[in-house]
Amino acid sequence: MIKEPLKILIVEDSITDVALLQRQIRKCVQDPEIVVSDKIIQTRHAVKTFIPDVVFTDFQLVGFTGMEVIENVQEIYPNIPIIVVTGTLNDEELAAKVVLSGASGFLLKSNMSKLHERLEPMLSRILDEKAQLFARLEKERREREKLEEIQSLLKEAALSEDSAESTQEYYQKILANIGDRIKTIIK
Repeated sequence: MIKEPLKILIVEDSITDVALLQRQIRKCVQDPEIVVSDKIIQTRHAVKTFIPDVVFTDFQLVGFTGMEVIENVQEIYPNIPIIVVTGTLNDEELAAKVVLSGASGFLLKSNMSKLHERLEPMLSRILDEKAQLFARLEKERREREKLEEIQSLLKEAALSEDSAESTQEYYQKILANIGDRIKTIIK
């Protein structure tokens, strides 16, 4: 059971399938926040305002397809994982095209009662990737702060009208801040 909160957008035009999918999601995610859409304009709005962690979409929808969902979601937020859950994607070539177009995966509705068993590992992987992304972004933020601090010290030293002793103090502060990061800074 996934205990982390997940924001999920379901793009589906069948009320029955929405209810079944929600039930399966709740079997593997403790407290999901779920929004449902059955129109492409609603989907775009939900992606912009709700900003889901993952999007589930059917492939054949009334008035549009899962491919259009993938294109629209990627246009707004290219890193949101999209999982196609469908009963009509039996063509291997079409399934490959869906994945190559940006879907993180696809699942068939053929055995909906056991869908949660296939969903949990996919959602766990998505959460792991999200955690890795945030860790990388946090590391980059810390490095950027250090560089900004060094830049500030250099500006102070350049504007200083004090003696050479004061300038030497600035250089010592800079050297202390740079430390082992010199290889990263040079890159």
